[in-house]
Amino acid sequence: GKMKPGHAFGEGDHRKGLPHFTDENIEKTNEFLEKIKLLANDKEATLAQLVIRWTVEQPGITIALVGARNPEQATQNAKAMDIQLTDQELSYITEELDKLRLNL
Repeated sequence: GKMKPGHAFGEGDHRKGLPHFTDENIEKTNEFLEKIKLLANDKEATLAQLVIRWTVEQPGITIALVGARNPEQATQNAKAMDIQLTDQELSYITEELDKLRLNL
């Protein structure tokens, strides 16, 4: 699920206190995810799968290291490679990401 502003990180969570995870930045990130969610839905993919696929398509990238909490998640992540993205769709994600201005 999506992280909400005010999210309480558990003890030992490395994200606690990182500037990426201020309430303001969480809201901005969620707005970005909402914009690309329509494309993910269109591809019958999860947001994670869409982002993994976009990452692998970047120039100079030959592999994406992706963590998984369980075997199902690992399988879902691997299915990202089945998604076909047009140049236009890749550009759309890149442009929306470029608009995402986090305060770090």
